[in-house]
Amino acid sequence: MSSSRRSTSPRKRRRPSKFRFVFKLFLTLMLLAIIGGGIFVGIVAAQTPKWDPSALNDQKQTSYVYDKNNVQIAQLYGGVNRQVVQSSEIPDLVKKTFVAVEDKRFYQHFGIDPIRIIGSAVNDIRSGSAKEGASTITVQLARNAFIEDPTAKTLTRKVQEAIIALQLEHEYTKDEILTFYLNKIFLGQSSFGIQAAAKTYFGEDLKNLTPDQIALLAGLPQAPSQYNPYIHPEAAKNRRNIVLGVMKDAGLITASQYDQYKDAPFTYVDTMKQKGGAENTAISTANYKYPYFIDYVVEELESTYNLTPDQIYSGGLKIYTTIDTKIQSAAESAFADPSNFPRGIDNTKVEGAMTVIDPTSGGILAMVGGREYTTRGLNRAWQSKRQPGSTIKPLAVYGPAIEKGGYFPGTVLDDMPVSYNGGNGKAWTPTDFDTIDKGWKGLITMRYALEDSVNVYAVKLLNLIGVDYGWKFAKDRLGLPLEDKDRVLSLALGTPEVSTLDMASAYGVYANNGVKVTTHAIAKVLDSKENTIISPKILKTRVMKETTAYIINNMLRSVVTDGTAYSAQIGNWAIAGKTGTTSLDPNKYGNKSGNPDAWFAGYTPNITGIVWMGYDSDPDGKHYLHNVYGGSYPAQIWKKVMTVALKDLPVQTKFEEPAGIVSGRFDTKSGLLPSNLTPPQFISTEIAAQGDFPTRVSDVWVQKNVDADNPDILANASTKNVIAKTFLNLPNRSPSWIWPPSEAPYRPPSGITGSGGTSNDLNSTAPDSTTANSTNPNSNVPDANTNPQVDPTLSTLPKPSLGQVNYDPKTYTAVIPMTVPANSENNSTIFYLQRSGQSTIESFPINASHSTKTSISISLSDNGKPPIPGDYIFWAAFQNPNGSGVGPSSGSVKLTITD
Repeated sequence: MSSSRRSTSPRKRRRPSKFRFVFKLFLTLMLLAIIGGGIFVGIVAAQTPKWDPSALNDQKQTSYVYDKNNVQIAQLYGGVNRQVVQSSEIPDLVKKTFVAVEDKRFYQHFGIDPIRIIGSAVNDIRSGSAKEGASTITVQLARNAFIEDPTAKTLTRKVQEAIIALQLEHEYTKDEILTFYLNKIFLGQSSFGIQAAAKTYFGEDLKNLTPDQIALLAGLPQAPSQYNPYIHPEAAKNRRNIVLGVMKDAGLITASQYDQYKDAPFTYVDTMKQKGGAENTAISTANYKYPYFIDYVVEELESTYNLTPDQIYSGGLKIYTTIDTKIQSAAESAFADPSNFPRGIDNTKVEGAMTVIDPTSGGILAMVGGREYTTRGLNRAWQSKRQPGSTIKPLAVYGPAIEKGGYFPGTVLDDMPVSYNGGNGKAWTPTDFDTIDKGWKGLITMRYALEDSVNVYAVKLLNLIGVDYGWKFAKDRLGLPLEDKDRVLSLALGTPEVSTLDMASAYGVYANNGVKVTTHAIAKVLDSKENTIISPKILKTRVMKETTAYIINNMLRSVVTDGTAYSAQIGNWAIAGKTGTTSLDPNKYGNKSGNPDAWFAGYTPNITGIVWMGYDSDPDGKHYLHNVYGGSYPAQIWKKVMTVALKDLPVQTKFEEPAGIVSGRFDTKSGLLPSNLTPPQFISTEIAAQGDFPTRVSDVWVQKNVDADNPDILANASTKNVIAKTFLNLPNRSPSWIWPPSEAPYRPPSGITGSGGTSNDLNSTAPDSTTANSTNPNSNVPDANTNPQVDPTLSTLPKPSLGQVNYDPKTYTAVIPMTVPANSENNSTIFYLQRSGQSTIESFPINASHSTKTSISISLSDNGKPPIPGDYIFWAAFQNPNGSGVGPSSGSVKLTITD
């Protein structure tokens, strides 16, 4: 009989799938998140300020300002520059523009905009930042009217804003909300609401504004200080044009209107700036001490921390600052003393500014923005951008060179004429301020060039290290506000525009041994309930080697002890400093002498101070400084202020030397190790960063036999009395250049050949003692009445033929036609020029023309100034192809300049 058998194998238990597990876990987490979020929102909602429509009206509390020692120094209070307008008084274009820029779905959402929130979050995720804003107009109104600390970027504040925004949408119509918003919003320059702003920026009522003016106002809420046309006109213009583009895309203006308004000037702003700034719309009468510093504190609160004047002056804040009242008082006293300033032209005073910082903390210790304070007026200490002249050299030339390596304070360059491509086909020939009076300085060291503020050395050095390197060092490491247009060789002479605050911050890096610290005036800010709402993030970043900072400090110490800043010495204090002046633009002033700006930058190991002096403007070509230099009045003010600042402090007699500094003897005419020919007076001791001190032996000295009876003549086989004499071997110097007195005794006589195969005097050969002119080693160079003499060994070279000189009085350029004989097209040419009233001869090497007819252009300008009237004589001769001499000269041609 068959029987059924039940399987005895165990039955497999069904396992839940991984997907179902993950799905259940996700639902659980979502539920917990919703519950947690609900609890959080409930707690935040309970803490949300009580809904009270009257809160749309301001309630005032005095704010207090404290110095670095927590001593109260000022109270901030006052009314508000607010001019309320009704909805019917606001032009429709104003309403539509603000909606298009700030909240384009304003009429569709219910107070918060989910689409905008999601889009903002996606963009933040893509960019890896949290810069996108999702605030609607209603949320902005809620924040400004009801939130105690609207700058706090917290989730709590966001939730509270959303709750109040929903209440506002429930209580008011869209038009009422927009009107509240337009009347309450802060638009910079102490102006609240669009009507007050219309008066501030255009001097007009709201109803009279043009589309470009409306666009400016609509662009301000994003960053009122940053886009303020009184302070940042270019940024304001760019922002305005962005808004004009939004208006065009939204159909509010036409394309032709966009083109019409995008280049509109800020006419009213420019007019008011010439009168000293915007009309006084400040919400405080500034009846407190240290007004320039307090004004900067207010600016920092507005621009850096986005506080409104309402909060600053009426929020009951406690504002702790970095001011040292002892130094601030000394600075204000110095600027109030007329003896510290030169006499002005007519009734216009020479102005000035000063900023003092603590380089180790970055705190601003003192700030004075002018001689007479006006409420929230021009603060020259940070708002006036002027050319710094030679004070930029340590920042953009010498510091970068030392940091780059291969250079040290003994690096030698030749202070002799040099030309560079100045653009537009014109040559740029930098000169020193005293070249005309004292002549060229010849071979000089970096230390001497810095001490005596030698321009040509600085330009040559910047050219060697690279303009880009110097520009980036000054901009990226030291924080100077350089622009692309400043990326040129004239950067070495201080052609960019900076403020005393910019320069104090930059020089502070050297004082702080190469560490840059965020410059600031605010230490912390508490609200009316003692909660900290601002705590600055002070960054300390090493931007250069300690050895670089020390070497610059050491060289700038020499500027004070032995150079142009000698007057800035204070007892035994270790003081580093640099003077600076700027030159008049020859295109505007011709050959007048004077300076638009005079600067002094000085520091000790613990305090840095910068002084600027000059006129605010020169509308008539007469308002500039006469015989005022950085080492005079500016250094005088600096010394008076710093004497007070350093009083009672332990004297620091030197800057701390870091590891990695070496020293040794070197040849001051080559920058190399002394050779056995180096004269003792040209051997000195210098420091360097390890690895940058020279290892090669000097090669600029040669020893030749000369006639003992005529030591300016080389000995030859017939010379009876022979002695050895040491000379400087400088084959690259033109024979027409006058050597400085220290080098003239070592100038070689005719015939000494350099290592490059060219003689120091390109027009000479080794003479026999029976025929040489022993009294004039440059006898081959033409004087006022003779042509250049011929090198007899090259008499087979043909003569060029010169035509009538043409002169362009606009560019100061002489153009000389030249005819080249057949078969001489490949010969290079030497042109000679004798200027009016000069006995010396200039020479100009000209490359081969490769044609039988050509024209040579020679600039007659004198350091950018027009040539003096008189006769200018030109010669030319072909140069031997091997460069050893020249052939017979052409006939001379003369140019007479009458005025």
